[in-house]
Parts: sequence; structure tokens; C-alpha cells
Amino acid sequence: MKKIFSLILLAFLSFGINSFALADDDDDDGKKLFVNLISDDLDRAAMAVSISNKVLSTEDIKVTIFLSAQGVRWVDKTIPQNRYVNGKTIPEMLQGFMKSGGEVILCKMCMKNVGGLDQDDVLDGVKFTGTLSALFADNTTVLTY
Repeated sequence: MKKIFSLILLAFLSFGINSFALADDDDDDGKKLFVNLISDDLDRAAMAVSISNKVLSTEDIKVTIFLSAQGVRWVDKTIPQNRYVNGKTIPEMLQGFMKSGGEVILCKMCMKNVGGLDQDDVLDGVKFTGTLSALFADNTTVLTY
């Protein structure tokens, strides 16, 4: 049942991203994607980062990934991470996303209260401010995983 749900969700999201990308090819200026990653589930996190990377690489859209709740665990340098089917860990995927121009923001409250982390425990390049301005910016589409 879980696999069927995952496949349906993947198909829906793929269609949604393609529709989103094709809806207004004439004017991508000002569009933004805000991905709220709250899960520490490997498949959900991989989907969130993969879609973020796809939009970042194919569209003229600013993409921000916000890690909150259990999602903060993906940038904890002190714990080992499992590899996804593509052979990469979520931290490796996030590093590639940031190198390509994406922004990753971490919830400070969740970092401390859920993850038990200090800023020194967090993957390099992750930001700790700017969440509200990214979330409430004009022309922002929000996805939550």
C-alpha cells in the first residue's frame, strides 16, 4: 500500500511540476519555489530534493528548501546517513543543490529542540535566517514533504 501511495504521489507531483513549469513559459521572472521538508523519511526527502534540483536546473525559478521538524536531521554532520537508490545521501544531494544555486534554510528552534543540534553540527552552506521572506515572497509555490 505504501509503494502504491508513493507511486501515485510521484506521478501527481511529476504532473504538477510539469504543469507548473509549462503554465507560463513566457514570464518566469519572479517565480519562486519553497519546499518545506519536515520528514526524516529517506524517500520523501529524496523526492523533495530531486524536485527542487529539477526546478532549479530547468526553470528560471529561485528554489529554497526549508528543513523543519524531523527534516533537520538531514543536515546533522554527526550521524551517518543512508544512501538513496541514486547512490547519494540526502546531505550529498543537498550540497549539490546548494552548489547549483539553491538555498537551504534550517529552522533554529527545530535544530535545537528536535535535532539537539548546535550550528557547528550542521552541514556547511545551510542558512539559519530568511525563512519568512522566502515563504511569503510574491509568486511563491510551496510544497511540503
